[in-house]
Amino acid sequence: MNEKFFRTLLGIGVLGLIIGTGGLINFFIYGKSTLALGSYIPWGLWVSLYTYFLGLTAGAFLITILTYVFRIKIFSGIGPLSAFTVVVTIMAEVIIIALDLGHPMRIYRIFTTPGFKSMIFWMVVFTFAMLVIYILETYYLLREEIIQWSQDPGIKNRKIYQSLALGRTSYTEEDRQQDQRRVRLLSLLSIPVGLFFYGSNGAVFAVLLNRPIWNSTLTPLLFIISALVSGGALILLLTFMFKRDDNVIHLLGLTIRFLLVVMLILEFLHFFISYQWDVVYIVTALDLILYGPYWWNFWFVHLLLGSLLPLYLMIFYPYNSRLLAWACFLIIFTFIAFRLNFVIPDQAVYKLEGLDTSYFHARLRTAYVPNLTEWLVSLWVISLGLLAFLLGTRWLPVIQAGKGEEEHV
Repeated sequence: MNEKFFRTLLGIGVLGLIIGTGGLINFFIYGKSTLALGSYIPWGLWVSLYTYFLGLTAGAFLITILTYVFRIKIFSGIGPLSAFTVVVTIMAEVIIIALDLGHPMRIYRIFTTPGFKSMIFWMVVFTFAMLVIYILETYYLLREEIIQWSQDPGIKNRKIYQSLALGRTSYTEEDRQQDQRRVRLLSLLSIPVGLFFYGSNGAVFAVLLNRPIWNSTLTPLLFIISALVSGGALILLLTFMFKRDDNVIHLLGLTIRFLLVVMLILEFLHFFISYQWDVVYIVTALDLILYGPYWWNFWFVHLLLGSLLPLYLMIFYPYNSRLLAWACFLIIFTFIAFRLNFVIPDQAVYKLEGLDTSYFHARLRTAYVPNLTEWLVSLWVISLGLLAFLLGTRWLPVIQAGKGEEEHV
């Protein structure tokens, strides 16, 4: 990435953080009363953004498994970048969902007063487990370069790297082999933890019986495939920007193209089967997505800009790295529309006839539109994640690491 583009992204991140701070302060002073949520729609933009960040972790997670468990050689150069991406996206995910819960400073109580029968409890447990695993994995992947930087007089802020080196001044071949074993062990551990991590997040929606769009047999599969599409798109874009390797980009492009086609087929089947049930509140929820006030969110943002246009670029320009990167940028940028269409419409339908005329209050309506505070806080979290990633690639050897891996196949 050239310096000018890096500084532009850095400026965008700083500006977003400054603008979003106003919404964050307002939220901390007045609490959830500042949000547009209500009794019928308790999950809104922030939960949608949470599932969005969750999806972005999936591609990087898969790359680390392929690199350090199955030792696929072609991905070895982007392994450290992928591990660091998982750390940043999970941290953004944790921040936004902690804010949505209303009392982020009380998050420790999940562990002091656990509810073992609660799916959300297990979701939090496996989220923190994944975060710890990938922080350790990233550290061991970067440790050799960190120690080298700590001993280089030409490196700025050398004391930071000396503290990260934990007193080590040299790095031997034995150390390298030991760290490679640790990374492999952590990657192996991340497979079952990751399955529970993604499974528990999907189950939070799937177990709600009075939400038929969520409580569908296709929902878990669609949840996983869509996460791989958005997460894979992120990794391709980052590879193009930071560690350009056309062979990796072309392979990822073919994979994302296949997954995108599968996702669109599953989405069509989801709508088709749900309409065949001919249940009033199911049909009403689907109609809200396709023909409601925000029809353009589905047809224009998600389907046209986020699916068909990227698919066109991937089909007709499969070996043009720049166009593949643009296709993935469109997928990432518009994927929040897919998450909003998943989270909100199933809540925006009265499940009992006459409920809409029984009570009259702003918090007892299903016409949900995210307000300014919600958008500002969302901007703050996204900007924080962007800054963390950019500064991490500049201050940590995320790009330089990955050259001395084990033998790959």
